[in-house]
Amino acid sequence: MTRIETSFETLKNDVAAFYKMDKHHFITMNGVDLGNDEIEYQWFFCDYEYPCAETMFVAKANANVMVPSIREVVEPAWVAEAELSDLMGVEIENADKGFMLDVDSDEAPLRKKKK
Repeated sequence: MTRIETSFETLKNDVAAFYKMDKHHFITMNGVDLGNDEIEYQWFFCDYEYPCAETMFVAKANANVMVPSIREVVEPAWVAEAELSDLMGVEIENADKGFMLDVDSDEAPLRKKKK
């Protein structure tokens, strides 16, 4: 897997320079709670052609910072962004709230709980 370090400031341009709709499949967006309110955000892509190489864009940021959306570049990303917004309790630009969780669900169930 190819790992590409990026930042919120350059994410959209970095993804746009890489992504070709007829060559790459957007798999998902992931968040890893690193503790101390820091999250590693990950965007996964896979080539359509064999051997189906995988590429992951990675950016680390404080959990309270607005995460840029890539849906302008990768239209189906809205689903993963809405899911991650609910499950990690983070703000993602233009993400739909209440997409995954019921009203009475635990808030941000994938985040580490403070002791």
